[in-house]
Order: sequence, then structure tokens, then C-alpha cells
Amino acid sequence: MKNIIVLGLAIYSISSSLGLFLSPDPFGLTMMIWLAGYVLLAFIVFYSSFVSRETLKAFPYITIGVILLNFLVQITGGIHSSAWPVYFLFAVFIAAFSKHPLGNTYTTVSLILGIETANLLAPKQVPEFRWAMYVGYSLSLAVVSLVTAHIMNHTRSKERQVREDHEQLLAHANAVDPLSDKSKLSALTQVGQQAANVDAALRREVTFNGLLEFIYELVPAHTYALFLREQRDGKDVLALRAIRSESHAVAKIGALPDRDLELEQWIIGSCAKNREPKYIDDMTLPTTTLGYYQQEVLIRSFFAFPIVDGSANALGVLAVDSLEKGAFSTETRQVLERFTPFFIQIIERIQIARELNVRASHFESLHEMGRVLNSSLDLDAILDRLTALLTTMVPNELCVFLRYDEKAREAIVLHLSGSAIQRVDRAPFLEHLISSFKLFFRIKGEDQTEQPFPVAQSGILSQMLKQWENGRILAYHFPDLGERSKEVGLFGESNRLQQKIHTLSCWPLVAGEKFIGAFFLGSTRSDAFSEPQRNFLDTLMNQVAVVMDNVILHQQIRNMALTDGLTGLLNHRTFMENVDAEFLRLNRDPQPFSLLLVDIDFFKKVNDTYGHPVGDIALKSVAGIIRKQARTIDFVARYGGEEFAIGMLGSDSAGAHLMAERIRETVEKTAIIAGDRSFFCTLSIGIATLLKSGEKREGLIARADAALYHAKHSGRNRVCLHEDIIKAATPEDA
Repeated sequence: MKNIIVLGLAIYSISSSLGLFLSPDPFGLTMMIWLAGYVLLAFIVFYSSFVSRETLKAFPYITIGVILLNFLVQITGGIHSSAWPVYFLFAVFIAAFSKHPLGNTYTTVSLILGIETANLLAPKQVPEFRWAMYVGYSLSLAVVSLVTAHIMNHTRSKERQVREDHEQLLAHANAVDPLSDKSKLSALTQVGQQAANVDAALRREVTFNGLLEFIYELVPAHTYALFLREQRDGKDVLALRAIRSESHAVAKIGALPDRDLELEQWIIGSCAKNREPKYIDDMTLPTTTLGYYQQEVLIRSFFAFPIVDGSANALGVLAVDSLEKGAFSTETRQVLERFTPFFIQIIERIQIARELNVRASHFESLHEMGRVLNSSLDLDAILDRLTALLTTMVPNELCVFLRYDEKAREAIVLHLSGSAIQRVDRAPFLEHLISSFKLFFRIKGEDQTEQPFPVAQSGILSQMLKQWENGRILAYHFPDLGERSKEVGLFGESNRLQQKIHTLSCWPLVAGEKFIGAFFLGSTRSDAFSEPQRNFLDTLMNQVAVVMDNVILHQQIRNMALTDGLTGLLNHRTFMENVDAEFLRLNRDPQPFSLLLVDIDFFKKVNDTYGHPVGDIALKSVAGIIRKQARTIDFVARYGGEEFAIGMLGSDSAGAHLMAERIRETVEKTAIIAGDRSFFCTLSIGIATLLKSGEKREGLIARADAALYHAKHSGRNRVCLHEDIIKAATPEDA
């Protein structure tokens, strides 16, 4: 393909120089053939740019453009054409917008003038006295185009320099600051970490460069290079952080030498590892092995010494070299080593500045979290907002809040989020269809929240609880679980993670003398949570525990007003309020609604035979069966004494009858156990379904009560529909 393009461009460049279309009547067979070939050539050039793995250079496109412009000039009068200024526009366009303005502009101007000059030499093109005018035109075209190209080249160079400086700054920002213990300097958020690192990088670069300039004035040398110890991908490295050199072959700031810190052969790495100076008075090693030259430089003398703090930690290495042999005497080397405290002082100043920034971010974040915690009494809403903020501040793939139920010795998942537990999303229609199916058949969904599980199924939670019962409150942090992530029980055997968790941090939630629950935070990366992040979460979880305790207490008080204290079902007043609300909604959106009234048969006999405490156990047992059999959209209440009521939304009489029979059969077959006593109960159930004629609440309740009365007086332990009573009615009954 390349050969075809080169041959085609050569042929058309030559044909354009022959003045083929300068005749008074250029339109003919020659032009048609020429145009067809030109279109084919242009198509091949542009097509190649799409299919070729190698990007074509600008020359083919420039040549195609010049040939087309020359064709327009020829058919509109040659040197006398009004289309000549288009050459100016094309050349300036190339100078302004091409990636390499100087080279491409020289090519464009040369091609234009070459083809046009050849056309002027064609027979009878112009008189000789017009040559001066053409020379003036050529000079103006060349000057305007090349001046534009030089301006654009200078601008591009500046842009390139700015881009390189920006990349260099990002190299600072992306590194974990090496200036002290990383656990004290890690920012609390990704954004905060980058901002703090950029700020430290700017301070460091200005200060270190100033110090190197000062040392250079005192002890002139060819190059001064400062390496600092950093953490990259969990490994200790030495990165070039400041350099002052007479050579242009030095590496960029932030560059990492292609050598492991542990290699003894690397002089600077060995200097940092052993914390001993290295001096070579006659250099024979390749200078590229030093780590701060990109190509060979005729270095003769080399000296490097470690920057060691008071605790004997090597924070970095300062290297200096010279083009002269034996350039650094013992006295000179001692002078250079005396600058170590200055470097350490700079490091400590930047460390303090960053630590203050982190603390400020810490308090600001706690204030924001505190505002969220006190914004509502809805625990689900609080935890949703809180975890959204936590994900920004402490990136994670698993976030779990558990609540401990002391009476049942169970844990309840209040919140569960993160990519480690997310499943593949279904299409909206399919999701709606599955939800409707589960709702109708009372199948529990995939939502893992509010599902209790025995505490023993969570190894970490049970251990936390055991420690708390022994008077100790312990948080757990696992920086790298490895393959053990499969063995760690978090929140019940029925719940499974979709991804391996490598980092796991766990906090008990304790308020006063209460064990409220636990908080788990996990990441698929190893060592993902820094010490400041964990310290921040320590403080935050103390607040969360108090807020959860208050919200749970508020919910309990509220539930006491809405529910029956013995069975936990809705009380009579709340049930009637729900029925009223449904009637208002059904007036706007008519649909089936059924009411079930349930009565325990011969309940007085249970109380008289076994006593009221056993009767309470029977009530709780029956209430539990009704609650489990009812759908999630139904509302169930203790209607009074031994009576219960069920409001069934969207259910006609047939559906209500199926539900009632299922409840009746389950109660009939379930033994009620109270200590060493065991007995069975039966139910009578009356059903009424809302009429379409705008029936009132009182009418529906009266019909359900009539159906219940009929069930009890026709033998008990049965279900009766009000409509069946009407159908079976006789004139005598009426």
C-alpha cells in the first residue's frame, strides 16, 4: 500500500508541474482521467490512515492538498488566477495546526513553489516581466508561513514543557511521601492524599533545589543528585527528587532507577542500605549505572553519602560527581556530609505541614460525619449516607453494619454495600417481573439486610462479643488475609462474597453498657487502610454506636406505640389507621382488597386449663405463624384478645381463601410447647373482599366479622367467605 501511495504521489506531482490544464479550454478526456485517478489516490491515502497500524506521516496529505490547489489555480487562469491566495491559507493552516510545524511548513512551501515554478516554465505561461512579481509572491508566501511555523513551534515547545512539568508533579503526587513514617502521613481520602502530596512536592522541590544551589556555590561540581526513600507498590525504592547538573543527560525528577534497592552492585542503593558513604576518585563504572544519567557522561570522581536521621533511618542519599579525577578531598567530603541536618530539617518541616493538613482534614471529616449522624432518626437513611461518604474517604469494596439482638443471640445485617457483594444487574423488565413473582408467592428477595443469623456463624463478631463480655473492647485489623479470606465468617453462612477480601478491618459498636453490633470494612487490595484512616474510623465508630443506640431506642419506643407488646404485631389502633389509608388509596386506584379476621378456637379453655402465661405463649406462637405466612405487602395485627386481623393488598377472595387455609392448616399441625406441656390449637377465619361499589370501611369489617361468626358457629376450625354465606342463604335464614 505504501509503495502505491508513493508512486501515485510522484506521478501526480510531476503531472501537476506540466501545466496540463493551462489551455483556454482545459475540460476534456485528459481532465476526466486525471480527476478519476486523483480521487482514487486520495481515497487510498485516507483509507490507509484507518487500516494501517502505523500512522502515516503528514507528507502524503500535504501533497494531496497542494496538487488539488494547483489544479484549481490552473483551470482558473494559472498565474492570473484569483485562487492564488488559497495557497497562503493552506500554508498558514499547516503551520498553525500540524504537530511538527517547522518541518511540515518547509515541505508545503517547497512543494507549492516547486510545482508553480515548473508551471511558469511551461510554454507561453507568462511574459518574462511577470517573473519579478512571482518572486515577490514566493517570498511573501515563504515568510508568512515560516514565521507562523516558528511561532507555533515555540508555543508547542512551551506546552510540551508545561506538560512534562505537570507529569513530573503528578509523579510526586502519586508517590507515598517518603519523608517520615508513612502511617503518619497518609491522607484520609484519595483526593486529600493527592492534594497533600502535591503540596509537599512543591515545597520539597523548591527547598531542595535551593539547598543544592547553595551547596554547589560552596563546593562546585558537575552534578548534585538527591534520592529519597519512598514506598511504591509496597516496596522501598529510591526516587530522584532534586538534581543540579551541568549536563543535559540527567534523568527527570521522580524517576526510579532500573535497579532494586537491595542490589549491592548499585552504588547509591548500597549507600542507603548500609548507611555508609561511597567515594570513587577514578570512576571506571558506566555512569548510567548511577541512576541519574540517561546516557554516558565522562565522570571521573563520585561521592555519595546517606541522609540518616536520629533513629538511624536512611531517608535518602545525596550523590555528587565531577569531571576531574580525585575532585573530592577528605575535607570536602566532610563539608558535604555536614549538610545532612539541613536535609533532615527540611524533611521534618514538610512532615509537620502534612501532618497538620491531615489532622485538619480529620476534624473536618468528623464534623461532616457528625452532621450526617444527627440528620435523621431513620437508621437506614443514616447508614446509606454515612457509607457513601466513607467510600469517598476510605475506598473499599465491602461495608457492613450489624446489629446485635441480645435476647435472640442473633445478629441482623442493617447495611451491606460494596462491589464485593454486588451481583450482575438484570434488565429492568426482568427485575420487575422477578420482584412481582417473589412478592406474590412470598419469596424472600436477594436483599441481605434485616436478615437475622446466629452470632456463632460470624467468627469475628462472636469473638468481639466474647471479648466485650470479658470487659475488653477490641477492634481487629487484617492487612492481608490471603487465602484465609474464604475462611473468615463475617455475616452468616447464607451470605457469600463475590470477590476475595484481602484487607479487613472490624470494629465493635459499643455504647455505654450495651453491645450494639459491629462494623466491617473490607478491600480487595492488600494493606488498603492506613493507620490514620483506621484511627479516624475508631473515633467515628464511637459516634456511630451512640447514634445507633439512640435510634434503636427511639424505634423501640415508637414500635411500642404502634405494635402489640406481646406478639409484636400491629395493635388495633394502628391496624385501623392502615385500613383507612388503604381505603383512601383504593378510591384513587381501585384494586382488590381482602380482610381476614382470625380467632383461636376455645382459647378460654387454654387459659383455664394451663394458665394465662401458657395462653400468652399460644398467642405468640399463632402470631408468629400468621406473620410468616403473610406476604410482605400484607399488614397483620392483634385485633383484640385472641383475635387477629390481616389486610391483604391486591388480593381477591380466591387468593385470600388460599392464604387463610394455609394459615389454618399450619396452626392445626403445629404443636405449642410451653415447658413440659404440649398441645394444639385450631383457628376459625372469616373473609370479606372489598366490593366495587364504593364500600365503606365499617361495611367491610362487618362482613368479615359475619363470616367469622358463621365459621365459629358451623363447627370451628374452618375458613368462611362472606360471599359463600350469601350464596348459601335460604329465605328462612333471611
